[in-house]
Amino acid sequence: MEDIWLRHMWVLCVSLTVVGNINGLEIIKKDGRYEEDVTFTLNASLEYVLTYPPSSAINPHTVKAYSSDAAATLPILIVVRQAKQVSSWTIPDVVETSHKNKTLYFYNTSKTLCHDDMDAITDSQNSEFSIGPLVLTQTFIVSLSTSSPVNVSITVALQEEKVFFIDRDKNYTVQVSPSQSRHKFFYFDDDASDTIIIGIDSLDDVCLTVSVQDSRCPVRDSNKDIKYEGTYQTVNKKGAITIAKRKYPKGFFLVFVAKPDDYECSQENSAIPMITRASGVMENNITSTITFLVKNSITYTVYVKACFVTMAALTIFGLVFTGVIFVFNRFGTISKQILKPVLVKDYIQPYSDDEINKIILGKDLTVNTFAKYPKRIQQRSFNYLSHTFSIALFYSIPVIQLVVTYQRVVNLTGNQDVCYYNFLCAHPAFVFSDFNHIFSNVGYIFIGIFFILGVLDRQHRIKITKDNGIPVHYGLFLAMGLALTIEGLLSAGYHICPTQSNYQFDTSFMYVMTVLIMVKLYQNRHPDINATAYSTFSVIGGAIFMAVLGILEGSLFIWILSLVGYASLIIILSLKIYYLNFVVYGAKQFYSSYQENGFCRETFAPVRRGRFILVSIANIANFGILFVGLYIYLYNVTDFGTFLLGMLLSNTVLHISFYTLMKIIHREKISMESFIFGFIGLCCWIAAGIFFLDAATLWTVSPAESRTWNQGCIFLGFYDKHDVWHLLSAPALYFTFLYLMYLDDDLCDKPQNEIPVF
Repeated sequence: MEDIWLRHMWVLCVSLTVVGNINGLEIIKKDGRYEEDVTFTLNASLEYVLTYPPSSAINPHTVKAYSSDAAATLPILIVVRQAKQVSSWTIPDVVETSHKNKTLYFYNTSKTLCHDDMDAITDSQNSEFSIGPLVLTQTFIVSLSTSSPVNVSITVALQEEKVFFIDRDKNYTVQVSPSQSRHKFFYFDDDASDTIIIGIDSLDDVCLTVSVQDSRCPVRDSNKDIKYEGTYQTVNKKGAITIAKRKYPKGFFLVFVAKPDDYECSQENSAIPMITRASGVMENNITSTITFLVKNSITYTVYVKACFVTMAALTIFGLVFTGVIFVFNRFGTISKQILKPVLVKDYIQPYSDDEINKIILGKDLTVNTFAKYPKRIQQRSFNYLSHTFSIALFYSIPVIQLVVTYQRVVNLTGNQDVCYYNFLCAHPAFVFSDFNHIFSNVGYIFIGIFFILGVLDRQHRIKITKDNGIPVHYGLFLAMGLALTIEGLLSAGYHICPTQSNYQFDTSFMYVMTVLIMVKLYQNRHPDINATAYSTFSVIGGAIFMAVLGILEGSLFIWILSLVGYASLIIILSLKIYYLNFVVYGAKQFYSSYQENGFCRETFAPVRRGRFILVSIANIANFGILFVGLYIYLYNVTDFGTFLLGMLLSNTVLHISFYTLMKIIHREKISMESFIFGFIGLCCWIAAGIFFLDAATLWTVSPAESRTWNQGCIFLGFYDKHDVWHLLSAPALYFTFLYLMYLDDDLCDKPQNEIPVF
């Protein structure tokens, strides 16, 4: 409709030019000169029409117009007619902001016009853009008019855009403002790779939209329509766009548009705002200086090499250490165990009151007290495996469906603000925008499978026993291996399109692994009274639910609710640990002591001081974590999901350290195998942690702010630091699991009535 209206307007203008003066309107026709600034005085009865001679330049032209006394109520109208298109705007240029009823007026404007013969230029497919046999012609007619009854002045110039066609590996600088957008053109020359990267830097704190559009005219270069064409992203200080040659075989326009405020680059525009803050409105004379560089991305050979090296390294790693496990299972510390068939019958009988009181009041408990039913222990252990598999199946399906939908939205709309990629190292492949971050999760999958193979071999080799050593329960280890594999799948799914609303996809099975480790450590010495798979996964489900609430609505109420729930869980678990699962009987014993002795030292004195001290230390540590959580919320240090994961990881490290320390205190040896795996695992964790802390994205802020963290690739030209974290944390978890699996091998031939409970 706008084009039809403008064409009708031009018919009227031409008619008026012929007539010369109708109803008091005087139309003055002038011959325009390129590169010359011309000033005119207009009013409601005086209009100017500038006719420029035909131009054979291959570069397009830019119209610059300025007025210091134009009124916003009766602006100056500028209409530029070309052979194939019409452009129009006003002075002052009216730009709406994100604030209601807030509008900015710009009196200095410019517009780069699309070349009339752009199709012929791109169809020639000449990498040097030589005119050759092409005959290029551009015609321009500029009309200046206003409805203002008083005189207003305007200065106009039509200039050739000297640097319009850009080359690879050259730095270019442009200046833009909300009323002066700019665009350039890039053509894929013969030496260009299949994908190229456009790196964008700005020293100004100005919100920009950068768009890559097809070579066809017109160019969408205004704040209102730039998102209706091509691929685009918001940029604050740094940005990068990876473009595939197959998508733009004839080249593309690179368009820069400045926003009138920073709303679209701030957290205010996020799907889940972390901080409530008002976006600042710019002045109407703001300009931003942008530097950009177009360079080749990686080649197909680099893709293949990186993938092949990764797969080969993981396969060799898995085969070598699976072989080491096979050797340790047959000739390691466990080999001193006398393997003979043992007939084990479980006659499950509830504990009598006398047995419970003996357990509660006993000071030197041994494992045989809580290892009466080996088969039942094994069955309960395998419940963890079945629960892990069921949860993984039903959790993964909607996750994959959702992230694939996200990716399709990105591909269809071109909106690169949907997903939080590291755009400086995001290599597209197939339908995925960031294939390397997906593929780097293959380590979790491979290593999880190899760990399961190691556990199955140990299960085949080390049979169930009744009287010696720590009771075997391989179901938990198999559940750990499966959780590691599923973590790889879910992390890969999350990295298809990382957003503010799906972070829990990446962390859910991290929660599962941390909880399984803690349950496993407690089960070693308390097999009969350990938490069931049902209660364990109910707690994990509650944690994931709170993580979702915290991510979607990270208000103070949610934080307090979560911390109160966690504090309650700490108290309940502390009582169950101290009273060895018989909390009610423990409370009765305490009440009996109170009735007998009253409020005195004997009533409150712990029966098992060592256990009481350790539980107290754990409580102090966890309540310290709660205060850290409040600090994190008040000062916005991190997000709720990361805090919850850090809380679980801290408790896991605390449990492993505690268990290892207690073995040393009780003069138990750390087996050679466990020491080796633990040392290698610690080295892997240190190395992985270094890369994890140096983040290349930050999903808790806006997409534009996240891009300021983006970094280049550092390994094989394909992986960035987060990819390296994936590749290192997978073996770190693998060796941690092996450390736990071999930790008590030194007790394999020791009677259970001599193995202390701690």
